[in-house]
Amino acid sequence: MSQLYLNGPAKGYAMSAEEFAAGACRRPASPQPGCGCDCGGAPVPPEDCGCGAVPPVCPETECCRQMICCCHPAPAPQPQPPQVEEGCCCKQSFRAALGLLCDERISSLLDFEAAAFLAGTYTAGAALQGGKPAAAGAAADEGGGDRPNPPAACGSSDNLGTMSGSFRRFSPCSCDLIDIDAEVYTPSGKGCALTAGQVNLCQLDAVSIQIAAAAAEGDLTPGEVADRNFRCVRTLLAQRLNPMGSPCGQTACSCACDGRDCCCAAGLLSTLAQNNLSRRVSLTAGLLVVRNVQLLGAVGNVLVLANDCDNRLYFVCVNSVQFIG
Repeated sequence: MSQLYLNGPAKGYAMSAEEFAAGACRRPASPQPGCGCDCGGAPVPPEDCGCGAVPPVCPETECCRQMICCCHPAPAPQPQPPQVEEGCCCKQSFRAALGLLCDERISSLLDFEAAAFLAGTYTAGAALQGGKPAAAGAAADEGGGDRPNPPAACGSSDNLGTMSGSFRRFSPCSCDLIDIDAEVYTPSGKGCALTAGQVNLCQLDAVSIQIAAAAAEGDLTPGEVADRNFRCVRTLLAQRLNPMGSPCGQTACSCACDGRDCCCAAGLLSTLAQNNLSRRVSLTAGLLVVRNVQLLGAVGNVLVLANDCDNRLYFVCVNSVQFIG
């Protein structure tokens, strides 16, 4: 029988579909005499629903178990990150993580024509900068003059040049691919005279996307507006991502696998988050090198990182991480 949960998490009372259809108990928009309870044909006085208590508490009566107390508004649902289970391939995690960008509040602030895609032996959409992280702010300077140089204290960086690839869409007829439009480069930065139209998610190590260029607003320069927009995107993503690791200060040493074809990514996830109060990480993943970027969280086996100097997001397959700084 289908179950419908009307109560908050603390009560957890399950109302059957038949009870709901019969209108066994209703909660009015605001506290009123009777609390909106029609149980047994007799209204329940406000004091019986705990409306006079501080804090108001619903007693364990049959009526109040079937309703959200008239004194307590229904809590707003919290956004939950997608739940993903998989082994070494980050395909499902990439689809779930990149799917977070479908939120219009996030997508409207990103430039999907300024993306890069990194696999084990080639990059698409951006050439590598000699295999070393570019100086902080270099990529932003190459991308246009409307963004000022980051402050001297800004130390985030990566080894990507100007990003010019397009993240077009999720391939409509395949779960294994996403549609892109990006020139392919060798690790040395040489063009391959090939424009990629799709990328295999199981071979993908990382994806990077740039914040969109912005216009001046009032006293804010275009660069300051872009910085503000990036902070907004970073906050929205962090609210939707899984927190990583055990509670602060606690030891998590288990390295157990579950018998499937897995890469024991849980241990690496814990290492990145364990006692890392600053949430700053430096790592290599395939051909990508990032330094001092912010760890926002994870979706399945994909890390979500933010470079607040160059205003770039990174989606990185945990199984591709090789070295941690």
